[in-house]
Amino acid sequence: MMFIGKVAEKTGASPKAIRHYESIGLIEAPQRQGNYRVYNEHDVLVIGMIRTAQNLGFSLSELKDVVAQKAMNKQLPFDLINILIDEKKSTLIQQSKKILDQVEHLETFKAQLLTSFS
Repeated sequence: MMFIGKVAEKTGASPKAIRHYESIGLIEAPQRQGNYRVYNEHDVLVIGMIRTAQNLGFSLSELKDVVAQKAMNKQLPFDLINILIDEKKSTLIQQSKKILDQVEHLETFKAQLLTSFS
């Protein structure tokens, strides 16, 4: 049993973010002790997973299906997770290729400018 400050410390998510996750249904509403939210280790695990996924480029909306299926089936939907990760990797590879192309075009542009204006 722990309060939101301890969960924030353990997961790196701010208390505001944790309350937001709850408000949009990413995590279940925790039990209460008076006016205080009381979390358990499972909550810490889920919030930590959400933070890690966000740091890897996933949006909260992309995570909603995963969390909803986890809550419904009481286990992580590994098939869905694999699909989402593969799609994210593909997107990142495409973006990195585009960036590398832009870098190459910048070098070409630089050379053209030097040739034309020197």
